[in-house]
Amino acid sequence: MGLHSIRQLLFTATVLAFGAGCDGKDATQPEAGSPVGVYVLESVSGRGPAEGTFILGADGWATRQVRYAGNSSASVMVGSWRVEAGEISFGLQTKMTDAYMWPVRGEWRGTGFTIRYPDPADGPDIVETYRRN
Repeated sequence: MGLHSIRQLLFTATVLAFGAGCDGKDATQPEAGSPVGVYVLESVSGRGPAEGTFILGADGWATRQVRYAGNSSASVMVGSWRVEAGEISFGLQTKMTDAYMWPVRGEWRGTGFTIRYPDPADGPDIVETYRRN
């Protein structure tokens, strides 16, 4: 099984687990004011992904799936999320067994959020803006 297939299986398993943990509620219809739901990449500044989604689960788990221009493979990261005082923060890993966790923060806007992180090639910061789907 190739790396792409493993990532797709991981993403599918995460989506199914997210749906199974919703106590019969539709995952795209969270309680009013709740950050729980599916978010789509609306805009990017810098050399960020060309498309992407975030799933924020009621149990504090997050899944980020993005694709970069010129690459048909998805990059999938899983981990945790938290909203506090207008800030959203994530701790994400490419695999649950990875020793490295990517800590990324941004601004929570009620119906969406932005995350900001340094460009790995020392360019300007990358800013990704997501909106609730």
